[in-house]
Amino acid sequence: MKLSIICMGRTRERFVQEGIDKYIRYLKPYAPTELRELKEEKVNDLKEAPLVRQREAVKIGKALTPGSHVVALDERGREFTSHEFADFLNRTMENGIREMAFVLGGAMGLAESVTGSAHTVLAMSRWTLTHEMARLVLLEQLYRAFTIIKGKPYHY
Repeated sequence: MKLSIICMGRTRERFVQEGIDKYIRYLKPYAPTELRELKEEKVNDLKEAPLVRQREAVKIGKALTPGSHVVALDERGREFTSHEFADFLNRTMENGIREMAFVLGGAMGLAESVTGSAHTVLAMSRWTLTHEMARLVLLEQLYRAFTIIKGKPYHY
């Protein structure tokens, strides 16, 4: 199964980018993984947030591969333990899904059109994370899930 991480904006913090590169490298033996950073919309006023989310939703829609299993990351989504996430990932693979696309919004989050059309809506935590840190945490948890599935000694 191929993994696509679709997110708004580029990673600016070097230490975060180093972590992202590390986990993409770690994931290679388990699943080809691609990080797609889309151009985020500028926010001049918080009143513009719904319009910004909608414009970004159009970009996200164009970036999605038809037929991929879309997982939207949103604070209102379902929370998993690491083992539950591994089970979810494993069941998805067993169902013959060829690509899973994880979608992370920008600073204003995701439009309801994205979360409403996603196959799964996942909350990473009740905490608020920067959208850059969320990428890194997601990649680490994907790696952890694969090591749980394969019985590797990363997760204790």
